[in-house]
Amino acid sequence: MYSNACEYAIRGMAYLARQPADRLHLLNDIAAYEDLPYHFMGKIFQTLVRAGLLRSVKGPRGGFELARPPEQITLYQIKEAIDGTEDLYRCAVGLEHCNDQMPCPLHETFKPLRLQINHCLESTTLADLAKAVQKKHLSPSTPKKTRAIA
Repeated sequence: MYSNACEYAIRGMAYLARQPADRLHLLNDIAAYEDLPYHFMGKIFQTLVRAGLLRSVKGPRGGFELARPPEQITLYQIKEAIDGTEDLYRCAVGLEHCNDQMPCPLHETFKPLRLQINHCLESTTLADLAKAVQKKHLSPSTPKKTRAIA
């Protein structure tokens, strides 16, 4: 559904959503806390800056912060910035032209699933994710084999 880069973007931004909004955060600290690759995160965060989801300040007192309150940033916006959204609409069997007028054999089966996924991504904010992480006392960097499943 989404790439490693998108997962890392969500984890990095969720980290920022759980931090005080009045200070900048170093990429090194975010990557270390979330156990993410530093250089890859640098590229991901620059993409998020260009998309208007993060703000970056250079210099010795620099760092990153959310460009808007976490209540105003959705998981859909993060996915759109990192991966695009074409895969959310791609035909399940790979047909070039698949829509309500020219459906593939699985179109009617996958259409409600696509709508649910889109609704979930569009309606879930970073604030929602941060609250869920804090409520479950999880770090998003908990290894996947032991991470609680919601």
